[in-house]
Amino acid sequence: MRGCDRQSPLSGCEPDYDPDRWNRKGAVRETHNCFSYSMNVNDPKQIKQCDTEEDECDNVPFHQPGSAAGYKRFDSKRKKTCPNMIIRILGDNPDISMTTFESRCPVNKSKIALVVDPKEDYHFLRQDSNMLWSHKAGARPVKNVDARGHLIWDPSLADLNYTDGDNPLNYSIFCSYLCVPRKKNLFLLPGGGSTPSSRARPFRTRSTRRRS
Repeated sequence: MRGCDRQSPLSGCEPDYDPDRWNRKGAVRETHNCFSYSMNVNDPKQIKQCDTEEDECDNVPFHQPGSAAGYKRFDSKRKKTCPNMIIRILGDNPDISMTTFESRCPVNKSKIALVVDPKEDYHFLRQDSNMLWSHKAGARPVKNVDARGHLIWDPSLADLNYTDGDNPLNYSIFCSYLCVPRKKNLFLLPGGGSTPSSRARPFRTRSTRRRS
Protein backbone atom coordinates (compact mmCIF):
# COMPACT_ATOMS: atom_id res chain seq x y z
CA MET A 1 0.00 0.00 0.00
CA ARG A 2 1.44 3.33 -1.05
CA GLY A 3 1.99 5.70 1.86
CA CYS A 4 1.51 9.41 2.23
CA ASP A 5 3.88 12.09 3.49
CA ARG A 6 1.12 13.53 5.67
CA GLN A 7 0.32 10.96 8.34
CA SER A 8 -1.24 11.28 11.75
CA PRO A 9 0.77 9.49 14.47
CA LEU A 10 -0.76 6.42 16.08
CA SER A 11 -1.25 6.00 19.80
CA GLY A 12 -1.14 2.20 19.57
CA CYS A 13 -4.79 1.82 20.55
CA GLU A 14 -6.45 2.21 17.14
CA PRO A 15 -9.10 -0.30 16.03
CA ASP A 16 -8.26 -2.57 13.13
CA TYR A 17 -9.92 -1.86 9.81
CA ASP A 18 -12.39 -4.76 9.71
CA PRO A 19 -15.27 -3.83 7.38
CA ASP A 20 -16.69 -7.36 7.38
CA ARG A 21 -17.57 -7.00 11.07
CA TRP A 22 -19.94 -4.15 10.16
CA ASN A 23 -20.97 -4.99 6.60
CA ARG A 24 -21.60 -8.73 6.52
CA LYS A 25 -24.76 -8.87 8.66
CA GLY A 26 -27.62 -6.62 7.61
CA ALA A 27 -28.81 -6.21 11.19
CA VAL A 28 -25.43 -4.68 12.11
CA ARG A 29 -25.01 -2.59 8.98
CA GLU A 30 -28.55 -1.19 9.11
CA THR A 31 -28.51 -0.15 12.79
CA HIS A 32 -25.08 1.44 13.21
CA ASN A 33 -24.10 4.81 11.76
CA CYS A 34 -20.93 6.86 11.44
CA PHE A 35 -21.12 7.89 15.09
CA SER A 36 -21.32 4.38 16.57
CA TYR A 37 -18.68 3.21 14.08
CA SER A 38 -16.24 5.95 15.02
CA MET A 39 -16.76 5.04 18.68
CA ASN A 40 -16.18 1.36 17.78
CA VAL A 41 -19.47 0.47 19.47
CA ASN A 42 -21.36 -2.61 18.29
CA ASP A 43 -24.67 -2.47 20.16
CA PRO A 44 -26.45 -5.84 20.65
CA LYS A 45 -29.72 -4.09 21.59
CA GLN A 46 -29.73 -2.27 18.28
CA ILE A 47 -29.14 -5.52 16.44
CA LYS A 48 -31.87 -7.33 18.38
CA GLN A 49 -34.42 -4.68 17.42
CA CYS A 50 -33.65 -5.22 13.77
CA ASP A 51 -35.62 -8.05 12.19
CA THR A 52 -34.20 -10.16 9.37
CA GLU A 53 -36.32 -8.10 7.00
CA GLU A 54 -34.58 -4.85 6.06
CA ASP A 55 -37.84 -2.87 6.33
CA GLU A 56 -37.89 -3.57 10.06
CA CYS A 57 -34.40 -2.14 10.47
CA ASP A 58 -35.58 1.20 9.13
CA ASN A 59 -37.48 1.78 12.36
CA VAL A 60 -34.44 1.38 14.61
CA PRO A 61 -32.98 4.82 15.44
CA PHE A 62 -29.23 5.36 15.22
CA HIS A 63 -27.05 6.42 18.12
CA GLN A 64 -26.89 10.21 18.08
CA PRO A 65 -24.34 12.62 19.61
CA GLY A 66 -25.84 14.34 22.63
CA SER A 67 -28.58 11.79 23.30
CA ALA A 68 -26.74 10.31 26.28
CA ALA A 69 -26.36 13.81 27.75
CA GLY A 70 -30.08 14.57 27.30
CA TYR A 71 -29.84 16.98 24.35
CA LYS A 72 -32.96 17.39 22.22
CA ARG A 73 -33.34 15.73 18.86
CA PHE A 74 -31.84 17.35 15.79
CA ASP A 75 -34.33 19.30 13.70
CA SER A 76 -34.32 21.45 10.59
CA LYS A 77 -34.27 24.67 12.61
CA ARG A 78 -31.03 23.78 14.40
CA LYS A 79 -28.16 23.45 12.00
CA LYS A 80 -25.48 20.89 12.77
CA THR A 81 -22.64 23.35 13.35
CA CYS A 82 -19.20 22.39 14.63
CA PRO A 83 -19.70 24.00 18.09
CA ASN A 84 -23.11 22.36 18.51
CA MET A 85 -21.76 18.94 17.58
CA ILE A 86 -18.67 19.17 19.79
CA ILE A 87 -20.74 20.26 22.79
CA ARG A 88 -22.95 17.22 22.29
CA ILE A 89 -20.01 14.83 21.97
CA LEU A 90 -18.27 16.13 25.08
CA GLY A 91 -21.58 16.15 26.95
CA ASP A 92 -21.98 12.42 26.36
CA ASN A 93 -18.40 11.54 27.22
CA PRO A 94 -16.30 14.29 28.87
CA ASP A 95 -13.14 12.16 28.59
CA ILE A 96 -13.12 12.76 24.85
CA SER A 97 -10.68 15.56 24.05
CA MET A 98 -9.99 17.78 21.06
CA THR A 99 -6.64 17.38 19.31
CA THR A 100 -4.78 18.08 16.07
CA PHE A 101 -3.76 15.92 13.14
CA GLU A 102 -0.08 16.13 14.05
CA SER A 103 -0.57 15.28 17.74
CA ARG A 104 -0.53 11.78 19.16
CA CYS A 105 -3.53 10.81 21.28
CA PRO A 106 -2.78 9.90 24.92
CA VAL A 107 -2.39 6.28 25.94
CA ASN A 108 -5.59 4.24 25.52
CA LYS A 109 -7.17 6.79 23.18
CA SER A 110 -7.30 7.07 19.40
CA LYS A 111 -8.43 9.64 16.85
CA ILE A 112 -11.73 10.35 15.18
CA ALA A 113 -12.61 13.30 12.95
CA LEU A 114 -15.81 15.35 12.70
CA VAL A 115 -17.08 17.05 9.54
CA VAL A 116 -20.44 18.65 8.79
CA ASP A 117 -22.71 19.56 5.95
CA PRO A 118 -24.06 22.76 7.56
CA LYS A 119 -27.46 22.40 5.94
CA GLU A 120 -28.08 18.72 6.38
CA ASP A 121 -25.85 16.39 8.36
CA TYR A 122 -22.77 15.50 10.36
CA HIS A 123 -20.25 12.76 9.68
CA PHE A 124 -17.49 10.99 11.62
CA LEU A 125 -14.39 9.18 10.48
CA ARG A 126 -11.93 7.19 12.57
CA GLN A 127 -8.25 6.36 12.30
CA ASP A 128 -7.46 2.66 12.14
CA SER A 129 -4.34 0.69 13.03
CA ASN A 130 -3.17 0.80 9.37
CA MET A 131 -2.90 4.63 9.65
CA LEU A 132 -5.74 5.12 7.18
CA TRP A 133 -9.14 6.58 8.04
CA SER A 134 -12.45 4.78 7.53
CA HIS A 135 -16.11 5.69 7.90
CA LYS A 136 -19.68 4.42 7.66
CA ALA A 137 -22.38 6.57 6.10
CA GLY A 138 -25.62 5.81 7.93
CA ALA A 139 -26.79 2.28 7.13
CA ARG A 140 -24.29 1.96 4.29
CA PRO A 141 -21.19 -0.25 4.32
CA VAL A 142 -17.93 0.69 6.01
CA LYS A 143 -15.19 1.88 3.65
CA ASN A 144 -11.83 3.65 3.76
CA VAL A 145 -12.09 5.76 0.60
CA ASP A 146 -13.55 9.21 -0.05
CA ALA A 147 -16.11 10.36 -2.63
CA ARG A 148 -13.53 9.99 -5.40
CA GLY A 149 -12.49 6.52 -4.33
CA HIS A 150 -9.17 7.68 -2.86
CA LEU A 151 -7.77 6.17 0.33
CA ILE A 152 -8.19 8.59 3.22
CA TRP A 153 -4.92 9.63 4.87
CA ASP A 154 -6.24 12.93 6.23
CA PRO A 155 -9.99 13.64 6.60
CA SER A 156 -9.41 17.39 6.34
CA LEU A 157 -8.06 16.88 2.80
CA ALA A 158 -10.48 14.15 1.70
CA ASP A 159 -13.24 14.73 -0.84
CA LEU A 160 -16.45 14.21 1.12
CA ASN A 161 -18.76 15.83 -1.44
CA TYR A 162 -21.51 13.33 -2.26
CA THR A 163 -23.85 15.70 -4.10
CA ASP A 164 -23.37 13.74 -7.32
CA GLY A 165 -24.52 10.50 -5.73
CA ASP A 166 -27.82 9.19 -4.43
CA ASN A 167 -27.38 11.08 -1.17
CA PRO A 168 -26.96 14.83 -1.86
CA LEU A 169 -24.59 15.66 0.99
CA ASN A 170 -21.46 17.77 0.96
CA TYR A 171 -19.42 17.62 4.18
CA SER A 172 -17.62 20.82 3.30
CA ILE A 173 -16.72 21.99 6.83
CA PHE A 174 -14.02 20.24 8.81
CA CYS A 175 -14.61 20.65 12.55
CA SER A 176 -11.97 18.89 14.59
CA TYR A 177 -9.96 15.82 15.41
CA LEU A 178 -10.83 14.23 18.75
CA CYS A 179 -9.21 11.59 20.96
CA VAL A 180 -11.66 8.90 22.07
CA PRO A 181 -11.05 6.46 24.97
CA ARG A 182 -10.67 2.88 23.75
CA LYS A 183 -10.37 0.96 27.02
CA LYS A 184 -13.14 2.37 29.17
CA ASN A 185 -16.90 2.75 29.00
CA LEU A 186 -18.42 5.20 26.54
CA PHE A 187 -22.03 6.36 26.83
CA LEU A 188 -24.20 6.30 23.72
CA LEU A 189 -27.95 6.40 23.29
CA PRO A 190 -30.13 6.10 20.19
CA GLY A 191 -32.46 8.89 19.10
CA GLY A 192 -32.70 12.00 21.21
CA GLY A 193 -35.14 14.07 23.18
CA SER A 194 -36.04 13.93 26.84
CA THR A 195 -34.39 10.62 27.68
CA PRO A 196 -32.26 11.25 30.80
CA SER A 197 -28.56 10.49 30.67
CA SER A 198 -28.98 8.00 33.54
CA ARG A 199 -30.56 5.63 30.99
CA ALA A 200 -27.66 5.89 28.56
CA ARG A 201 -26.05 2.54 27.89
CA PRO A 202 -22.35 2.17 28.72
CA PHE A 203 -20.21 0.40 26.13
CA ARG A 204 -16.76 -1.01 26.62
CA THR A 205 -15.01 0.14 23.48
CA ARG A 206 -11.50 -1.05 22.91
CA SER A 207 -8.85 -1.52 20.28
CA THR A 208 -8.98 -4.80 18.38
CA ARG A 209 -5.37 -4.47 17.43
CA ARG A 210 -3.07 -7.35 18.35
CA ARG A 211 0.48 -6.78 19.54
CA SER A 212 3.38 -9.05 20.33
